[in-house]
Amino acid sequence: MTAGLSLLSVRQQVSAAIRAAIFDGELKPGARLTERQICERAGVSRTIAREVIRELEAERLVESNRRHGFVVAAMSLKEVADLYEVRILLEARACALCAAAMTEELARRLDAAMEAIESAAMSGDREAQRRTNTAFYEAIFEAADNVVLGQILHALHGRVSYLRSLSMSQGGRPLQSLGELKAILAALKAGDGAEASRLSTLHIEAARAVALKALGEEAARNTKPALEAPRP
Repeated sequence: MTAGLSLLSVRQQVSAAIRAAIFDGELKPGARLTERQICERAGVSRTIAREVIRELEAERLVESNRRHGFVVAAMSLKEVADLYEVRILLEARACALCAAAMTEELARRLDAAMEAIESAAMSGDREAQRRTNTAFYEAIFEAADNVVLGQILHALHGRVSYLRSLSMSQGGRPLQSLGELKAILAALKAGDGAEASRLSTLHIEAARAVALKALGEEAARNTKPALEAPRP
């Protein structure tokens, strides 16, 4: 049993490290990812490396490519926009359900999560920003008490984590996002589901605009033609 738990822990740690590399842009969309790379990077067996790739593929963070094997998944601008559109619809409902289920204990949990988000925003630590945002949303989804809704949103947030990191890397966005989340929290604690849903929609729309702008600029940089060499 101990050996099994240890093996699982190693796989989880390696998966988390690869996810972080993807979310932080170290492994960019389209980058090749092989079992050998994971073995060399993490010092693990090919069996564990294979399991990690399968796990990331299930989360749609990597995808099979006939020419290169597995690569970091890439999304078109339309797919990104569609992803945020679905997130808007589902999180508005989750916020409404959370507000209706508000208790003193839940309010304290959300307050603690918000304090952690604020600390992370001030630190500039992207991993901490992702972790604390995830904890805040998990509290909301759990309080919504809809298993299917929670499962879908959990998967959706896995795919949006790279975009969140990209968005948070833009000047001023972490503090802007913090203000938006604080407003959502105030509405949730007041039990105002309609206002929490409205503010959630505005927050995600703002995040979508920043992410799409950053992706567009990145695409433009990558496709910019090289300057002509000076003629002799």
